[in-house]
Amino acid sequence: MTAGAGTGSAAGQIRDVWSGRAVLVSMAALLAEAMCVTVGVVLYGFTQEGPVGNVFLAAFVLPVALVLGALPGLVLTVTLVLPTLMLGRLAARWGGWQGRAAWWCTAAAAPFAVAGAMLVHGVCSALLTGSVGPPLVYLVCWPVLTAAVVPAALLAAVAARGTGTRRTVRLTVTVASGGFLAALAMGVLGVGALATGLLPAYEPPKLDRARLVGVWRDGSGGTLELRSDGTAAARGLSKPGDRCGGVGSWALDRFTADERLEVEVDGDCRGQWFMGGTEKRPTLYYFLGDPDEWHRHVLTRQVGRS
Repeated sequence: MTAGAGTGSAAGQIRDVWSGRAVLVSMAALLAEAMCVTVGVVLYGFTQEGPVGNVFLAAFVLPVALVLGALPGLVLTVTLVLPTLMLGRLAARWGGWQGRAAWWCTAAAAPFAVAGAMLVHGVCSALLTGSVGPPLVYLVCWPVLTAAVVPAALLAAVAARGTGTRRTVRLTVTVASGGFLAALAMGVLGVGALATGLLPAYEPPKLDRARLVGVWRDGSGGTLELRSDGTAAARGLSKPGDRCGGVGSWALDRFTADERLEVEVDGDCRGQWFMGGTEKRPTLYYFLGDPDEWHRHVLTRQVGRS
């Protein structure tokens, strides 16, 4: 892949870097990366406790997401990819590296370009809101954004060398379609791995009545006591905008959709309760607000109490 400093004047190189060719190919590369990452995140979600979402719904949402994602892709291209390419070309020019041997200058420039963009973001955020955000967020975003920028910048460098309109369009289509095929292959392999058990899908623990009986605590003073005679007592449990407590009854039931166990507690804290956690460390939880937002109130069983 040629991502070298190129030839010609500095002004000519700047025009090449900030040309429509580089922007188009860069956005196609970011789109390809986004599709692969999205498939990976969805597959990972099947192995973790939490909502996965309707996979088939993605077929209808994806076209809209691609259109809406054009603006973020353009922003990332202008603020990260093209500055990386420009910095790499300047470094290659100053160092006297030319041609194919200079491709690594673009890759080496990515961490510095990303760090500069994040510094500008932090300063602007501090001026506008008075806060720059947790340092851990920047430490995590820096390598993630760098990894995303490098392939996009290398491909943009190819387009910036004056490949011609027809070849640029062909390169753009190749990159985008290659990303789609890679994401599709990941999805097919991932589904196969889930179906065969090579990729273990998350399954909630299947608790019987004996394992449910006892005191469950939320870690902030709230308790739920499930007794063997079917009665229940709740004290200080959170609910939207308030805390609840009371006595009542509990029973087991199964959802027809996913075979999860459900605990119903009567009284002030009446609602749907779900099994979570693992077999070794099971949890009970209920949703605070919209279940799609995955805001849960989680209780763990008190050890040594029945």
